[in-house]
Amino acid sequence: MLRLTIGIPSYNEGGKIISLIKSVCESALSCDEARIIEVIVCDHSSDSTPQILASFMVQQRYPMIRLVHHDERGGAASAWNEIFSLASGDIVVLFDADVLPLKDCISELVLCMDNNQIGLCASNPICRNPNSSAARAASFISSWLESIRKRGVSQYTVMGRSLAIRADLAKRIIIPKETIAIDLYLQCRILEMDYDVLYREKAKVYFTPPSTLRDFASQVLRSRNGHRQISTRVRRLGINASPWSVLLTAVRTAYTNPADAIFMLLCSCLLPFYRSILPGTDSYKWAIATSTKG
Repeated sequence: MLRLTIGIPSYNEGGKIISLIKSVCESALSCDEARIIEVIVCDHSSDSTPQILASFMVQQRYPMIRLVHHDERGGAASAWNEIFSLASGDIVVLFDADVLPLKDCISELVLCMDNNQIGLCASNPICRNPNSSAARAASFISSWLESIRKRGVSQYTVMGRSLAIRADLAKRIIIPKETIAIDLYLQCRILEMDYDVLYREKAKVYFTPPSTLRDFASQVLRSRNGHRQISTRVRRLGINASPWSVLLTAVRTAYTNPADAIFMLLCSCLLPFYRSILPGTDSYKWAIATSTKG
């Protein structure tokens, strides 16, 4: 039986984290194959998130939940490193605090990892209820990346919104705190250790897209800067998605959803402007997208 550690890095996510924990605790798992032994919440919040969590833990009496709170924001890499060091399970399943996984998401991620050659399993993030121009642009990018992932392992395979990693491998990895694209860094380290990375299309996890142009630009620019940080590793591993395949999947995605493609192009035209005014897109302590909260 696989013993699972659920890891949740949190920063001012009091509005959504309880829904995630309930979803995790109600996940569809076969008791003969895997069970959740602990939920570690590594919290760096400055809002009421720790108080909300503490109250929930008392009321619901979930003994497996462990809250590790820090008064200062240390960045996502620090939170992941701490979760890895504290994990006592065989598999660590990481979730962003503002996502909502389908009931069988965890099962889809971990049950294929009885193959000892697989070091990391990537989920399938799905955009939830896009209802603004920025959100529809983000929805197009999400669908576009999903199409790229189906073509094989590339620098776009792993998304930090949800993934599963073997705990023994995770404990051998220390993510530098200044890393922005921590999901891509983790993918590269697993491949460098000669283990495989697997994408699980059925491991669906829903996320709320940014509803403002500012938040959309912040996420896109941060992602670009994060990938540049690790570009040397990506080239050395030979996992660059070819420009032709990226373009081809973009055209196919635009053909099936032309309206969202137009929103993406219009929003992207404003990226140079937002690059000049947005702080922290090249820092591991980036400006959090407020429109995805609550």
